[in-house]
Amino acid sequence: MAAVEPEKRISLKLMALKEQSKVIFAEARKDFVDVLFIFLTLPLGTIFRLNLPKECLRTDMCEDMLLRPRNSMEAYYPVLISTYKNKRCNCGRMLDKPISPRTSDVFDGFVKSNPSFMITDDLKVFPYSFDKIINLLKVSGIKNISSLSEMTVDITKNQVCISFLTDLFLGKLRRDILHESGRITSWNLKANNSDEIEVKIVLRKSNGKILLAEGKADFADLIFSLLTIPLGGALQLMVGCSYVGSVDGLYKSVVDLDEHYFTTKEVKYKFVDPLLAPQFKLSNLLPLSCYNFPNYYYLSCNRSKIENYCLTTRYILPTSSTSCVSSVYVDPLSDPINNGEGYIKGPTTYIATDDLVVTPSSPISVMSLLSGMSFPVDDLEEKVVRIGTGVRILQASLISTSALTLGLSHLLTKVKEN
Repeated sequence: MAAVEPEKRISLKLMALKEQSKVIFAEARKDFVDVLFIFLTLPLGTIFRLNLPKECLRTDMCEDMLLRPRNSMEAYYPVLISTYKNKRCNCGRMLDKPISPRTSDVFDGFVKSNPSFMITDDLKVFPYSFDKIINLLKVSGIKNISSLSEMTVDITKNQVCISFLTDLFLGKLRRDILHESGRITSWNLKANNSDEIEVKIVLRKSNGKILLAEGKADFADLIFSLLTIPLGGALQLMVGCSYVGSVDGLYKSVVDLDEHYFTTKEVKYKFVDPLLAPQFKLSNLLPLSCYNFPNYYYLSCNRSKIENYCLTTRYILPTSSTSCVSSVYVDPLSDPINNGEGYIKGPTTYIATDDLVVTPSSPISVMSLLSGMSFPVDDLEEKVVRIGTGVRILQASLISTSALTLGLSHLLTKVKEN
């Protein structure tokens, strides 16, 4: 049996308070900083999960796109993993052969190798400088440097992931700010009336809590589109005010970091203004555009009866043993049988609970959901609202299990005023 290769470990130097076991800052290099920045590129669908009957999805690829949404910055990873397989080409043949770009077409992470970075306990990242150390000591209230101790730890990338996700979902959230105001942050996002989605809301009169929301397939598509947004894109839409753990500080660190610390200027731009992966733009109610596909060429080489192939962004003149042809992208949402747009089949209506559990709507399913909630029937009220942007629901879904109540509260106020 082949020996299992040990997982690569990352070395960190920590400066901590001896008596309080509190880390003041960590000194790290490229490998650790790249891992931290990767989290901002992850689509929310890699963190949350879809739970909907497959027959409700318009094509087989829809499930794969929502369960394993593409990362819009995948080209900057050391290895590009194939995304969707077993989709049929227009010619009828199955697209089942994985292929990766040439090594020369793949980038080496996000930040350069030479600089040394400082990382605070709340995930703020900045390049080392003496004045930063002095300022950090003052802000932390350190009176005596002798109260600090240095230690070195070796951790795996998996441990970094667990620590980050724990902070993201179990860390101290500033929910009190939201609950005291009864609403979430207000943004000046104007929607085209033609893009608005009409939704029926069932809520309790006594406390204004939304129990159910019912809408057409476009409403379900809006909810599921949240899974395709990268975490950094969500933060950008919320102007860096998500109130979720330390991710706001991490995103601001990337925005404030000088571009010459990144491997390319383009990397900095893609972090500051993230986009969706190609082919994932669906709802105009989420104001994020998507990247265009790069112009890939399929390079094939036949030598010694062994075929080698890869993708390249540059056209290479063919020879007697090589060929180079332009690649054509197949839309994973296209289906000759189920015409239309989006992930969800119509014209069925769908219901979403306050914590965004989406199911097909039917009399039995609605009654089953309502019967599980103890309240008098006289306390029920139905309203019709028009959703013009999904950003409020997006933020509410990250911080609360009452995503619809928080995310649509401003619309309920408008209904009362009218």
